[in-house]
Amino acid sequence: MAAAKRRLCYIKGLKAAGDDVNVIICNKVFEKGEDDGMPAKGKYNGTPFCYVSGKYKHPKWNKLMRGLDWNLLDPIRTFFYSLRHIHKGDTVYVYLYPLFLQALILLAAKIKGAKTIKEVCEHPGSLGKKHKLRCIKDWIDYHLIMPLYDGFIAISTDLETFVNKYKKRSAKVIRIPILVDPEPYDIDYSGMQSPFDVPYIIHTGTMHEQKDSISKILHAFARLKREYPSPCKLVFTGKQADAQKCKYKKRIEQLGLTDDIVLMGYVSDEEILRLQHFAALSIIYKSDNLQTRNCFPTKLGEMLMSRVPVIITTIGDSKLYLESGVSAYLFDENDDSQLVNCMQEILSNPQEASAIAKRGQEVALQSFNPIVQGKRLSDFIHSFEP
Repeated sequence: MAAAKRRLCYIKGLKAAGDDVNVIICNKVFEKGEDDGMPAKGKYNGTPFCYVSGKYKHPKWNKLMRGLDWNLLDPIRTFFYSLRHIHKGDTVYVYLYPLFLQALILLAAKIKGAKTIKEVCEHPGSLGKKHKLRCIKDWIDYHLIMPLYDGFIAISTDLETFVNKYKKRSAKVIRIPILVDPEPYDIDYSGMQSPFDVPYIIHTGTMHEQKDSISKILHAFARLKREYPSPCKLVFTGKQADAQKCKYKKRIEQLGLTDDIVLMGYVSDEEILRLQHFAALSIIYKSDNLQTRNCFPTKLGEMLMSRVPVIITTIGDSKLYLESGVSAYLFDENDDSQLVNCMQEILSNPQEASAIAKRGQEVALQSFNPIVQGKRLSDFIHSFEP
C-alpha cells in the first residue's frame, strides 16, 4: 500500500545518503494463518526490522485482548523497547496515529536524548467519522501531542500550513511530495501483450468515494460510451474491486456498463506493472474536500512513472508539478464535459497522449525520485544535530 511504499522510498533515499535505518513495527498486524513469509525480526533488502509486539493478533473472537493489545499492551511494549534501543543522537521518525502510543514514543525519545519527527500524509481531521470523542482526541493531538515533536514531514503545502499552525516554535518542517521508486518500472515489455484486446482505462488501489470519486468516474465513463461509442474498458484493481463484493456493482449495472468494466480485485505487483504499461490512460479524480486538499495521491507518481497518460483534477498539489496538455491532462472537478473530452482526446490521439505521458514520466523522475528527496530528508534530519 501507499504508506509502506513511501517508507521504502525513504529507506532507499536515506541509505543512498549514507544513513543507517532501522524499521520498528509497533502493533500486531497479521491474522493467524496469514503471513508475508518474513520473520518477526530480520532484514528486508538489507534493512533491519522488528515487530516489537509480535506479528499475530489474538483470534477475532477475542476482541478484549485485541483491544488491550492495540490500546495498551503494544504501546507499553514499544515504550520499553524504545528505552533499550534508542540512543542519544538518534532521530525517531513516527508514522502512526494512536495518541497513547505517540506519547510513549515521545517520552522514550526524550529520556534517551533523541530527536522526533512526525510524518503528516493526511489531515488527521479527515480520517474517520466526526463525533464528540473524536473531537476531543483531535484537540489532544493538535494541542498536546504535535507540539512535542522536533520536526515534521508534510506531503503537501496545505499540510505544511496545518503543521505550522500547531507545532512548537522551534520545530522544523520539510515538505516532501509523493515518492515513487523508478527501479521496478525498468522492465522489458517487448515479449508481453496487453491483457485486453481493446484500449482500457486503469484505476489501481482504493475505491473510496471521498478520496477517489469513483461514482463520478463511472458516470463520466458512461457518458463517454454514449457520446463516443467505441471499444474501451474501465479496469479496477485492489481490495474494493472484488467482482463479488464491490459496492459499485449496482451503480455499474444501472449505468449499463456491466460489459465494459472489469473488477480484477487483488493482483500481483508484476501484473499491476503490466496493466499500467499497456493502459490507454488513468483518471485520478480528487473532489474538493478536506482530505483531498491536503493529501497527495501516490498512484499519480506510479502512473506517471509507468508512462500512462494521466487525467487529474486541479485539487491539491498535483498542479504544482504538472502542466495541462504538456505532462498530464488537468480538469476542474465536476466538469464532466471537460473530463469526457480529455478521455476522447487521449483515445483518439494515442501518439500525442504518449508524448505527454513521456513528459509526465520525466516530472516523476525529477520531482518524485527517492534518491533526490532522500538527500533532502537526510540533510533535514542532520540539521537537528548540535
